[in-house]
Amino acid sequence: MSWRGSAWFGIVATLLTGGLFAVSIDMGPWGPLALIAPIPLLVYSLSAPRAWTVGVAAAAARAISLGGIVYVYGDGMPLPAILILNALGAGTYAIAVLLTRWCARAAPPAVAVFTYPLLLATSEWLFGLVSPHGSFGAMGYALVDVAPLLQLASLGGLAALTFCVALVPMSAAVSIAWPTEARPALIAGGIPVLLALGFGILRLSQNYESHARVALVGLDAFEARAFQGEQQDLDTARAFAAQVRAAAAAQPEFIVLPEKQLGGARLADGSGRELAAAAADVAPATVVVGFDEVLPDGPRVNSAQVLVAGKPLRRYLKRRVIPGLELGYTLGTSSYVDGTRGVAICKDMDFPAMIRDYGRQGVELMLVPAWDFVADGRMHSRMALVRGVENGFAIARAAAAGRLTASDRYGRVIAEAVTSRERPVRVVADLGLRGGGTLYTRIGDAFAWLCAALVLLLLALRAAGRLKRPG
Repeated sequence: MSWRGSAWFGIVATLLTGGLFAVSIDMGPWGPLALIAPIPLLVYSLSAPRAWTVGVAAAAARAISLGGIVYVYGDGMPLPAILILNALGAGTYAIAVLLTRWCARAAPPAVAVFTYPLLLATSEWLFGLVSPHGSFGAMGYALVDVAPLLQLASLGGLAALTFCVALVPMSAAVSIAWPTEARPALIAGGIPVLLALGFGILRLSQNYESHARVALVGLDAFEARAFQGEQQDLDTARAFAAQVRAAAAAQPEFIVLPEKQLGGARLADGSGRELAAAAADVAPATVVVGFDEVLPDGPRVNSAQVLVAGKPLRRYLKRRVIPGLELGYTLGTSSYVDGTRGVAICKDMDFPAMIRDYGRQGVELMLVPAWDFVADGRMHSRMALVRGVENGFAIARAAAAGRLTASDRYGRVIAEAVTSRERPVRVVADLGLRGGGTLYTRIGDAFAWLCAALVLLLLALRAAGRLKRPG
């Protein structure tokens, strides 16, 4: 038996892949490492004599990387729900790796390199369709720091990013597992990646057509204080109103405040008046403010109030909430679009199909109040950023206990700051805008559907014994 299929290498591969996943995907800060993270595991999966050891190794490697989610969300969300979600994620990944092994070991190397990308992209897409957390956990998000490859999202959405982040390591793994067949594997896997890089570089060279100045405000010293009582809600509103007036010195067109920091789950008459007065003082700027409020007709909503001097109050109601944590809310049913500007709230941005509606309506700038969990601030802001690349709009996202992030339609972070309990934090950025949407806006998840169809074809050919390796 080769060392590639030995038990000791299986253990090493599990730890290496799990460790590299832990620092590159989900909460990991070094996304590009995801391009090499699964190589040890995939080499082992192609070489090991027994399938069950591969399944255990794959599940364990993914479980190691998912440990960061338990650490970050364990205090704020029901632990059983997190553990169940992690188990499902690890199990889904193990199935994808086992099917990769089954198909790739019988296929020519030029076909084998595409088995893992097709299976991973399809499994993540299908999981995201039924998960209450949407696309959370998808490996494609690791490419947010590789700007040229990130542009693939404008063609095929998140599934295209996952396909790419899987194609690179699978090409390397096939070449290592079967050295005599390395040449066709590297050529087959390398050509799509080079084409993707070329497309990305070309797209990144496009010019803006206009600009919009945005100001983002963070005031974590008042985080959740509005829920303590009416006076605390009013104090919080006055503190944010002062920050709105201070931000107006930079003459922004839009000022965005975090999610749910006002209202305190009651009628928000007093705090609403304070912010409306501030909006009047900073006219003609539009102020977007996150409220947790009870509307006059009774329902409790997580809302973004859109305040413009001289115009009636408009609200967007959050449509996607955190299961087990955000209970009792009446959910919104439609997108908020005003010309080429749109409004969504925090977790809404985790659902690509829903957010694609903004792209179809011609939105060029999204204004997004949010509330994070401190340690996930970077990750969650980057997930939102990918929606901008998919649909061709810039994003101004203001998160409590997270980050204030302004990004353009290409996923470039133009300005960013971490919020603080010690002092107010403000970010002002001039965001370049460009209309026209993207191919993904027009065709939706066509690439994901194509991957799913090819997976079915691949499995059928394998079951029929029609996949043949040379020699």
